[in-house]
Amino acid sequence: MHPRNPYRIPPDFSQLAKVYPALEPCIISYSGGFSIDFKNETSQRRLTEALLHRDFGIRLNLPLNRLCPPVPNRLNYVLWLQDIIHTTEFLGNMSVLGLDIGTGASAIYPLLSCKLNPDWSFLATDVDKFSLSCAQSNIERNGLADRIQVFETTPEAPIFAPFHQDPNLKADFTMCNPPFYSSRDDVSASADSKEFEPNAVCTGADVEMITEGGESSFVRRMVDESVEIGQRCRWYTSMLGKMSSLTEVIGAIRGHGIQNYGITEFIQGFTRRWAVVWSFSDLRISDTVARIANPQLQNLMPPRNTLRQAIRVPTPDKQRLVNILSEALAAVEGARVVNAEISDDSSSSRFIIYASKNTWSRAARRKNKQGGPLADPTAVEASVPNLIASLQWIFGDKGAAGGSETFLECQWIQGKDRNLFEGFASHISRKVSEAISH
Repeated sequence: MHPRNPYRIPPDFSQLAKVYPALEPCIISYSGGFSIDFKNETSQRRLTEALLHRDFGIRLNLPLNRLCPPVPNRLNYVLWLQDIIHTTEFLGNMSVLGLDIGTGASAIYPLLSCKLNPDWSFLATDVDKFSLSCAQSNIERNGLADRIQVFETTPEAPIFAPFHQDPNLKADFTMCNPPFYSSRDDVSASADSKEFEPNAVCTGADVEMITEGGESSFVRRMVDESVEIGQRCRWYTSMLGKMSSLTEVIGAIRGHGIQNYGITEFIQGFTRRWAVVWSFSDLRISDTVARIANPQLQNLMPPRNTLRQAIRVPTPDKQRLVNILSEALAAVEGARVVNAEISDDSSSSRFIIYASKNTWSRAARRKNKQGGPLADPTAVEASVPNLIASLQWIFGDKGAAGGSETFLECQWIQGKDRNLFEGFASHISRKVSEAISH
């Protein structure tokens, strides 16, 4: 689960039932404590209602003929989106607009997101009139009609229909939990192929679970459509229920020449889900958000945006190391530090630097020595910079051979030229290492 997901520790079902009495009849007592029957549909619905009520103040009406969303899994996706949005917080844009594709009867993603993030708002689409009616009711029930707008579409319409209806629409992200299966037979075959019985009941209706070609086809359509919409949306994302779908979706992303993308993995008990993100902008996300360690998926991972150089120092003089890094950054011609976050004891530091021109590469330095023109160091174009990166020290433990292991981490935040970023990170690491050795 996501590190910020409170359900990493299973809830105390007995205490939860005291807060939400409707759950009480579903509680099962056993020698180790209390639980519920996850294969019982009524128990699943009461649990979802109870968690949303207690932890988020959400009152949800779940129709019996539509999907009951598991809260921990849905929250994982929202928390990951928070991480992605956090990447661009330095731009100063506090209001965030999301587009939820296929919001369902619960409208769970917009409701959770808006409860957690006061500055977020949503457009929520669906092709099913009944689901949209229920979603609208749930939105109004929770007093969020001013921040969540439902949008009816059709299976034949573009997936990103709101962008086509309003050519001036811009969004910060899209999200989607697409129908997994291509047919009812596909649903049955998936259940039959499981080595063990499912540990939770499936509550979805066909309109929520089945789409022509399955989830891979659906998300590849999203990728194709996103090419036309381009930078009107900063981040396109979608969940995937099958690992096999990742290969086809990443193939579609790469097929359009999109190198700015990422993959994550959501784990809840025995259930695994995956999500992809891609962008046509020059904003970059960290490897902790965009890459996972699953060895089966390494050939699908994007290039690294986070570079970490190990540097051994004789003594962990943190203030001296922060000063060395600050001086190395200040010495970069044509660049400026625009934000410095340093704790009182220098145990943590983070510098964000803008560079308007490459002055650190070997070719640039050679040109400078030969008297070639370089940009005015004060003329940094903040609106269209060549490079924005953050650098910080990561302090480790003392090594067995003496000294302390530290890491200089360089995070690519914005830019189009990967070689420029990697060369900058290498240049700063070399300058810092030289200063430490003297």
